[in-house]
Amino acid sequence: MNTLLSRPVAVEAMIEFLMWLAVPYIVIGLVFSVTHPDDVRSLEKQVQTQLPAGADAVSFGAATLLWPMMLITGPVEEHCDVG
Repeated sequence: MNTLLSRPVAVEAMIEFLMWLAVPYIVIGLVFSVTHPDDVRSLEKQVQTQLPAGADAVSFGAATLLWPMMLITGPVEEHCDVG
């Protein structure tokens, strides 16, 4: 284990590794956002008060990036007063 950790790693290799890790995370987030439109819509209602223009795109992006939290906690409407 020590020899593995003591090997020098290029910055480019580390960035490439992190980008490959991000691909499945984003794909799963996109699938989650498409299959849970009610969650995206309730998040859009919250964003609409702060950002009227583009609230749909922001809420879709937020649902795509925050899918683990939304999966664990359930719908946004259970936790926030969405009118």
